[in-house]
This record gives sequence, structure tokens and C-alpha cells, in this order.
Amino acid sequence: MGRAAIVFVHGLFSSSETWRDLRAQLSGMPGPAQEFDLLSFDYASPRTSMNPLRKMPTFDTVAESLRSYLDGQPVSHERLVIVTHSQGGLVVQRYLARMLEEGRGWELARIRRVVMFACPNNGSDLLLLSRRTLHQVRGRRPLQGSVQEAQRRVMTGIVHARHVSSDCCPIPFMSYAGESDDVVLTPSGVSVFPEAAVLPGDHFSVIKPGPDGRLVRALRTNLDKSLREPFPEESVSGAPTHAQPGAPGEEFLAEHKMFGPVVMRTGSSNTQFFLHGGPLEQLSGIDIVVSSENIYLQMSQFFKSSTSGSLRRAAAIKGAGGEILEDVAGDGLIAWLRAHARYGLPVLEGTVAPTSSGALAECNIHRIYHAAVATPVDDGTGDYLVNRNAVTRATHNIFKVARAERRELGLPLSSICLPLLGSGRGDMTLAKSFELVWDALMTELSDDSSWSIHFAARRRRSFEQLKELLLANKATNDTA
Repeated sequence: MGRAAIVFVHGLFSSSETWRDLRAQLSGMPGPAQEFDLLSFDYASPRTSMNPLRKMPTFDTVAESLRSYLDGQPVSHERLVIVTHSQGGLVVQRYLARMLEEGRGWELARIRRVVMFACPNNGSDLLLLSRRTLHQVRGRRPLQGSVQEAQRRVMTGIVHARHVSSDCCPIPFMSYAGESDDVVLTPSGVSVFPEAAVLPGDHFSVIKPGPDGRLVRALRTNLDKSLREPFPEESVSGAPTHAQPGAPGEEFLAEHKMFGPVVMRTGSSNTQFFLHGGPLEQLSGIDIVVSSENIYLQMSQFFKSSTSGSLRRAAAIKGAGGEILEDVAGDGLIAWLRAHARYGLPVLEGTVAPTSSGALAECNIHRIYHAAVATPVDDGTGDYLVNRNAVTRATHNIFKVARAERRELGLPLSSICLPLLGSGRGDMTLAKSFELVWDALMTELSDDSSWSIHFAARRRRSFEQLKELLLANKATNDTA
């Protein structure tokens, strides 16, 4: 038994048989044959199934299966190298993201390298077509939002991590694209990973050893590095060391979760309230999603994990390689500012500007409302201040704009999703934000209860705190 192991993970509509030629060549070489055991992780990925009792497993299911497989590997394997093809790279990223979410970063330390071939990091027409029907029929959320969320967590907690702790673990990633691949284009195969290259071959031949030997040399280079590089050091403080802020209990939820409906009496009728946790890109079936902006109505950049950045990225029209073809929400907001002669100038606190939802229309989200609640502090810190009146005014204006669009544009709007206005980079607590929004909601709904109200929180602790506040208001409402 070698002191290290290579774990091969195949892609969609495939099996471990796809690695046969590469495994045969590696097993005949003195270095890899002596140092590494060659293992294969198999999972069900049939093109079709005539058995009504069987289904294609989701990414989450396969990620859990991969975890149990790796947990069962002998401890004598001091180091593991995971080699993936196509969808297998997404499965590994999901596995790593879930391990970090559960505070099991220390358990990942023996994984010393992940090598991905033709991984659709930014999407693939073939992958989306093959999965889209299954997910829509089952009422599932779009696949791409989950992929992007897992990738963001991997980039911050794995690729750019410096120490190992409960919520991060440095693991080098190497991403290879096929120069003739028409399934996963080069921008998607390379993506944002700092170590990346292009190898000869199409989507399938890229992992078949060729006469030029480039594939085998590239893989051997990665194997050599995995044996030489030291294990990561532990964080001295034990605190989170990656880019996402917050204490261990404040980590971002990687997957969408929902609580509700909570039904309360508002005016002469009842209103349903819902609570959503996790990535905003995974929301669906809500007519209006509100984004919290500054008083210049400038959205966050695409790479930011804020509410504004997430919605901007999700609404954008993207090309086959994941590149932005049309910045729908950002451009729409600029157009609104120009139409109101405010481009480059601040707007009144509480102003609400509507834009198209762009790509989110596929998730049955029709509009994005941009609420100006944060005022930049001009002291070089990049901080913001939030006036409580701005939150109240913005909440009222959301309904004012929604009723106008319902009336003037004939849009069938009936549900609104609100973030915690002002509780991000502003100086307002979650509880205070919720209180201000709630008081304004009760005023609006007492006269017009034709809406369902949704609250959104991206972090676990915020989700639980909102649930407590919502149930407390429910108890008060029932008593009254």
C-alpha cells in the first residue's frame, strides 16, 4: 500500500471506466506506482433509467457519498490527490463547501491537491440541458446558483486560505481546459482558479493519454508537488481566517432553506410571511426581490457576496463561458438614474428604483427593487451609516412603487422579498432593522393585505434570529 492515494472522480453520464487508459499508464510508471494507490469513486449517473424506483442523485447526495467514501480510506494514506473530470469537479467542490459549512475544515488537511479536467465551473450547455428538465420537473431550484455558491466558499475557504481551522483549509487546485472542448469552453474550464492551463483534446479525449505525453507529464507534476508540499499550519487563534467575516455561528448558509408560512391577521384579512436562508441566487417564485443600496444607487461588484452583488450577478445574462454579456440590473439602475437626472449624484434616503430581473426571470422573479438606505462615511474607512428613517421610508416606497407597477405596467405582482435593510455594512442591528421594517409593513398591510411577505438572510445565525422575531410577533398578533 502506498503512503498516498489518487482518487479519481468521473463526470456526468460516465463511470470509473473513463479513467482506464490513464490509470493503466500511471500504474506502469515507477514513481506513481510506488507512491500512490489508484482509487476510483463511482456514483450513479445514467443517461436514462427505465426503473421507476431509481433516480439520478443530486449533487448534494453525491457529495455526501464522496464524504463517506473518503472517510473510509485507510489512515495510512497520509496524502490524497483528487483527480476529476467534468461534473466530477463540481461534486468535489460541493463536498469541500459542505465540510467547511459543518466546521470540519481540519478533516480536509490530508487532501493535498485537487486536479480538475474540463470542469464546467462557469456552466456548460450540455450540463444545464441534461439537468434542467430534471430539476424543473421536481420543483428544484436552478442548479447554477448552488454551483456558484459552492465555488465562492471553495475560493475563500480553500484556495485562498492560509491556515487550517474549522472553517477553512488550504488545498491547491489545478484546473485544466481542453483546447478543442466544445462542451466546456476554456473560460469555464479555467474559471477563476489561480493555477490553470490548457491541454490538447476535446471534452473526453483531454483525459486520454496521447503520444505527446502532455497529459501524463502534467498530472505527474501535480503528484510530485502533492508529496513535496508541507501540510498546512493550524490557525493560532482558531478564528476564521478566510475572507468571509463573522464568528463560527455566523457562517453563510450554502443551501437555501425556508421557514413558513406564518399567517397573521393584518387589517381585514390574513398575510403569509416566509423566511428564506442562504444564497439569494437560489430564490424562486417571488415577484419582487429588494436589494439594499447606497444613496448613489451603485450596486456591489459581481464578485462580492453581499445582497447587492449576489443579485447583480444572478440577474446578468452570461455567455457559454460564464462571461457577463449584459449587466441587466446594473445597466437598468444607471438608466433609471439618468432618466431622473441623478447619475453621479445622491438620491434621497429611502428612494426605491425598480429594474428588470434579467436572468432571474427564469426563476419566476419579475423585478428587482433597489432601496437607497446606506450613506457612505467620507473618512477613508469604507463604512456606511443608516438612518432609521431611511429604512422606514424605503419600506413604504417599496409598496408605493409595486402598486404603481401593478397598475401602470399591468404586472401581476403579489409577493415581496426583503433583506435586512441597513444591517449589513451599516451601523444598525438586525433586531432594529427588523423592527423598523415590521412597523412599516403593518401600516402598509393594514390597508392592502394582497401581498405575501418574504424575509431573506444569508447567514445561519441571522436566519435563526429572524425566526425568533417572526414567531414572537406572531404570538403578539394572535393575542391581539
